[in-house]
Amino acid sequence: MRAETLIGAAAAAVLAAGVLVAGAAEADAAKPLRFRVEYATYFGGSRWEQPREIISLADGSVVIGGQTASADLPVSAGAPQAKYGGEPPGTGHPGICGGDCFIARLTPDGKRTVFCTYFGGSKQERATYGLDLDASGNVVVATACRSPDAPTTRGSYQPRYGGGHSDVLLGKLRADGAKFLWCTYVGGRGEDWPRGGTALDTDGNVIVVGRNSSPDFPGTAGVIRPKLRGRNGDAMIVKLSGDGRRLIWATLLGGSDWDGLMGARVDRAGNVYVAGHTRSRDLPVSEGAAQGRPGGASDVFLASISPDARKLRYCTYLAGRANEFAEHRPALLPDGSVLLTGVTASPDFPTTPGAFQRKLKGKNDGFLVKLSKDGKRFTFCTLLGGSGGEFFLMPTVGPRGRIYIVGRTDSRDFPVTDGALQRTYGGGKGDAVLAVLSPDGARLLYATYVGGAGDDLIRGLAVIASGEVYLAGNTSSDGLPLITEGVVQPKRKGGHDGLIIKLAPRP
Repeated sequence: MRAETLIGAAAAAVLAAGVLVAGAAEADAAKPLRFRVEYATYFGGSRWEQPREIISLADGSVVIGGQTASADLPVSAGAPQAKYGGEPPGTGHPGICGGDCFIARLTPDGKRTVFCTYFGGSKQERATYGLDLDASGNVVVATACRSPDAPTTRGSYQPRYGGGHSDVLLGKLRADGAKFLWCTYVGGRGEDWPRGGTALDTDGNVIVVGRNSSPDFPGTAGVIRPKLRGRNGDAMIVKLSGDGRRLIWATLLGGSDWDGLMGARVDRAGNVYVAGHTRSRDLPVSEGAAQGRPGGASDVFLASISPDARKLRYCTYLAGRANEFAEHRPALLPDGSVLLTGVTASPDFPTTPGAFQRKLKGKNDGFLVKLSKDGKRFTFCTLLGGSGGEFFLMPTVGPRGRIYIVGRTDSRDFPVTDGALQRTYGGGKGDAVLAVLSPDGARLLYATYVGGAGDDLIRGLAVIASGEVYLAGNTSSDGLPLITEGVVQPKRKGGHDGLIIKLAPRP
């Protein structure tokens, strides 16, 4: 036998082995999942809480953040802000009056509070629209602030309130929860509103995104758009130094109408990836964009900008003929592709062949989309829902590339799976949901209700390499059966309390 024939045979054998290994890995990634509850606890005071973020630490403890109107949270000794600072609950409309942020850390077993602090001034802070850890374990937090007396620090970028309807409030809490290392406003005389999370680059600089309507927005020279264009506000992207002292750059993005961002991610090269929703019919879509034309009154859009904010790398719509909204923060995959969740009411939403659910089932359904790294193709796009309504947040990649999402449903026929923790609807206004899809968006590997007779919602999600899942949300349901013994708070105290859950995979 000739040498090249032998080489060809060997190569074929290697290729065949590779195919078998790849096929086995794909099959493993598509296996149905089951979970058990490691712990589940309420968390809150006598008024109400809305936890929005959760981060798992190396020791198994978790940091949570959100909004509270309770003056009796279990604050820790030596907390940097031991007392509730906001307007009294019931002062005007709760969407614009009252509330502080809170940041807390729970032990790995959910039985104790390591630390808990308020964060806010005398008017209102909204939920933690961003919670990240820097390289030293310090907690970076962002919120929308209406308080002119928030606890900013000397030497910070903007120690004084901008004077408008709201400012971004950005701070860094020391890892032990005992001190704010810095705190600054970012804003002008209009409305500056962060949403959907912060992102840290490899140098620890902080990127915060949202929406802006301030004519004195601090746009920096040479960026994509330094000045306001949209008649109802533009999307904003701001990058500050990791010590909170310096504005590195700030840019706006959007068209001639309303634009806002719901999250950001940054890759190792410093490119920034953002997603949000828009009413602008004239976004600066890129050549060859996955969807170059707008759809209905409100559309989703995804974009990426260069590390210096001087170049728009790509921009695309994602829309049907009705309304779409992006939800809390996208995920960035190692290859540069992006995952995004949200909600749609469009019967012609651009689902892809082979997707788990291609047709709208309810008044609105949640969606999960994967956009290629160049912004030119929807790798997959699927709906997920029942005959009522859903929305989903926080796409998170777990072991074997599976995609975890959380949110809310009021569908009695949501497609739960055999191993669900809760197979039937809890009976209230809405139930929280957790779902896991295969890496290609073609199979639903796990789905469960989480809820009771009240209103339930999961907003925060973290998944670690071992497959453990951490959830953060809020509930007005008493006596949830998944609440475990000995936890930090076994019973509900307020109108609606936080709900913190740790799940572990079952064979």
